Amino acid sequence: MSRILAVDWGERRIGLAVSDETRTLARPLPTLHVKGVREGQAGVAAQVVAQGAVRVVLGRPLHMDGRSSALEEKVTAFAAALARRLPSVDLVFWDERLTSVEAASMLRERGERVGRNKGRLDQVAAALLLQSYLDAGCP
Repeated sequence: MSRILAVDWGERRIGLAVSDETRTLARPLPTLHVKGVREGQAGVAAQVVAQGAVRVVLGRPLHMDGRSSALEEKVTAFAAALARRLPSVDLVFWDERLTSVEAASMLRERGERVGRNKGRLDQVAAALLLQSYLDAGCP
């Protein structure tokens, strides 16, 4: 089997996580700190290649009631551009509601200070997003 890469997209930081070969466990990757959309696309594309990923799971930022958010439009545009860069990679959207809240809680429980290291928060949120996808038994 091959790996799956998860993306917790943000305009300045992009949280990343990758599955193991068996698609059972997710582990965080270093957060991408970017200055623009193109830099973000290039960084994610480079990680797809480096990790040998055949699928990218992008966090879908919805409101708590399930309505679309303004950020969702930006993620969709990012995904469309990424699809043009990586036509052989399958792109999937996955609900990311509460992943950042859960990530912050986990980090606090471990004694890590969340406010000073937003990049770490993005890493853990991406790993939670991917683990949710994997646990749902998605291919």
